[in-house]
Amino acid sequence: MRIHGFIKSGLLLSSGNAIGALCTFGRNIIITRMISVEDYGIAATFALTMALVQMSTGLGVDRLIVQAVDGNKPRLQATVQAFNILRGLILAIIMYAVASPIAHLFSLPELIWAFQWLAVLPLITGFIHMDIARFQRESRFGALAISESVPQVLAVAVSAPLALYFGDYRVMLWIITLQAISSVVITFMLAERKYRVALDRQYIHQIFSFGWPLMLNGILMFGIFQADRGIVGIAYNMEELGWFSAAFTLTMFPAILMMRTAQNLMTPLIAKNQTDDVLLAQSAVASIKAFLILGMLITVGLAIGGPSLSVVLFGEKYLQGAYIIPWLALMHGMRMVKAGPITVAIACGKTKLPLYSNIVRSIAILFALYAVWQGWGVTGIVIGGIVGETLAVIFAVYLMMRFVSVKILPLCGSIVMSVTLIVLALWISSNYITALNPVFEISLAIVFSLAALLISLLFAKDMILWLKNSDQQNKPKLA
Repeated sequence: MRIHGFIKSGLLLSSGNAIGALCTFGRNIIITRMISVEDYGIAATFALTMALVQMSTGLGVDRLIVQAVDGNKPRLQATVQAFNILRGLILAIIMYAVASPIAHLFSLPELIWAFQWLAVLPLITGFIHMDIARFQRESRFGALAISESVPQVLAVAVSAPLALYFGDYRVMLWIITLQAISSVVITFMLAERKYRVALDRQYIHQIFSFGWPLMLNGILMFGIFQADRGIVGIAYNMEELGWFSAAFTLTMFPAILMMRTAQNLMTPLIAKNQTDDVLLAQSAVASIKAFLILGMLITVGLAIGGPSLSVVLFGEKYLQGAYIIPWLALMHGMRMVKAGPITVAIACGKTKLPLYSNIVRSIAILFALYAVWQGWGVTGIVIGGIVGETLAVIFAVYLMMRFVSVKILPLCGSIVMSVTLIVLALWISSNYITALNPVFEISLAIVFSLAALLISLLFAKDMILWLKNSDQQNKPKLA
């Protein structure tokens, strides 16, 4: 695949991810506008519960199909599909059994029925057709983009009617149910192979060997991505969880969008070089730089423009959450940076590296609990997340340097420049951003982000060269 083909695939995948992410974000805007802050906090507990199930039991079977040498074999795909069905059934039983304890944990005993409703969702999604993952082996991202975006489009289309009809948290239950059903249907519509199931002992062993570190990592990832909101919901009230969830969503959705797109694009490119030490080292440098730039852009853009944007989108009733956005942006930006070395590791089948990195990151959960105990409030929880993400980035890069013999010198210029730009953006946010002058503040954020992007690319010529030569047999020379 030449550079124009890479760009075409990237634009296709980015557009699909962008549509899905924007629809998810748009859905949340509609809901926050049409229901109370407290009801939005209750709706957030449903999302937390589903995230716990999905992130703590995933074995990364889609990534196995992309990464494995025999990932194109029908027998492996059939075994993966059978495994997904069994996983969904087990999860449905477990979720129904623990619905009451979860409802009481959030001090919502009257909503046991709602958490029981959630139990049917993993059973539905267990029937997803895995041809969507297989297409990625050939950098065919169209089906993936459609399967991820269309359910989100349907969800945002029904958000306003459902919110008008119910007027409370129940709108979220209907939306996520619609998304689960449509996701499965669309994968069947886009598939080329017939849907088959099989239980091959060799492939079952391969699934668990590849996926158990990712499963443990998923448990840690739930703590990393969702523990902050979970602690707020348990320690405080639904109203505080509501405005915190709105601010969290505003900063998380661009990070998730960029991260998924970059990982889907770079994983197959890196995987092709995993048997060549020199090319693999070059791939690692390019990956770290790419995610470093993306993380920096997320941080500086949202640190300056995020507070005003939140008030414009969610309304003044969420103003309390606007002032925490610069620090949430920094936390998600550091998370993006960490995805660089992790992407290289997963592309090479080294699934323990993300686990090790996130073990370090999970230290922040203890800090968050300590912050609640000391009465430091939500700000203390977020600061703990920033510290944890920073330590995890340092550790992940260290492991990557040992794994593929990456030298830190080619990264120094990009690191120094990114840190400088982030510090400057946070200083501007702390001294001049009020969240009450949206036109000026959002315009300033756009201008600052574009300037930051141009500056950072001057220190990433080797990354650009690697992308241009990613399909060639000869080894590209890094600048």
